[in-house]
Amino acid sequence: MAGVDVDPPDTHRLPSLTVSPTRSAQHLERTDAEIPTVSVVIATHGRHESLVRCLTALSEQTVPRRLFEVVVCDDGSSVPVSPAIAPFSERIALTVVRRPRGGPAAARNEGAGHARGRLLAFTDDDCAPAPDWLERLMERMQRQPGHMIGGSIVNLLPHDPYATATQLIMSCVYDYYSRNDVGHRFFSTTNLAVPANRYWMLDGFSERFPRAAGEDYDFCARWQEAGFPSVYAPEVEVGHAHGHSLASFWRQHFGYGRALLRVREGMSRRRGRSGIELESPGFYQEILTYPLRRLGTRGLGYAALVLLSQVATFVGGLREWLVPAGQWMMPASTGEHPSPRASSAP
Repeated sequence: MAGVDVDPPDTHRLPSLTVSPTRSAQHLERTDAEIPTVSVVIATHGRHESLVRCLTALSEQTVPRRLFEVVVCDDGSSVPVSPAIAPFSERIALTVVRRPRGGPAAARNEGAGHARGRLLAFTDDDCAPAPDWLERLMERMQRQPGHMIGGSIVNLLPHDPYATATQLIMSCVYDYYSRNDVGHRFFSTTNLAVPANRYWMLDGFSERFPRAAGEDYDFCARWQEAGFPSVYAPEVEVGHAHGHSLASFWRQHFGYGRALLRVREGMSRRRGRSGIELESPGFYQEILTYPLRRLGTRGLGYAALVLLSQVATFVGGLREWLVPAGQWMMPASTGEHPSPRASSAP
């Protein structure tokens, strides 16, 4: 991919990848009666340095600290994350929970179970939210209460061709669903927020997805099927720094293919149909041509990587269809993580 480049994204509101020194800040004093508006839930496994960068960005949010808390779920890291992030308890309301390795879906549910906010905001340990992420998220929720809010994702590694290709795919998918009413939407847990009561009405993320793939797509599908509204909020920005090698790029999209087969199978089953529902041919055509439409001839190298990603996704789906993994089989209804926090009121 030498010689292939794109213009860097607009990162004027996003934090740098360099971790800033800890700033002295008044310790947040709160009573049990004080309930935060937003609980930021982060699942993590073994990426201490990235998690520190994420928490640094959260400690620099423009909203008053009494309005949000951060819940980190350590999903069985070989070296616990608590010592590395303990200093952040002086800067934000921070809760750290630890559980045996179960995958990001289970870890997010565990973290959400310790959250107190009316709104659950999910991001990942390799992310750096913009300084006004929570401010703009709260503004959106005030204007559109009860909605799932999917914010925009900015690639913080513009010179990594694999990260850029993955970002182009994500941008294309978000754009496609915003222009086409296909009965469902998709937002990544990189930047996703929902009312806590509706999250538990759906039993959270399905823990039958043990890998970091498919659980967010499945949750978004069930959200839509429940009749809950969703909206894309491009002004709610999170930076994403996930680099790849050629091998890891293939593995990631191969895993997506395996998971998406099960997601699509579950969508069909819940609608009383057999088989697997796929998107229209135009959806896949848009993904393959998006780099060229977005970047012109400069997108040729990325178009090749996007094509490779779709081959990996197809092969992963074919492998899952021919040799299914039992733990990925999903019934029509999920109920693996019920919570007393579920409310009958929307």
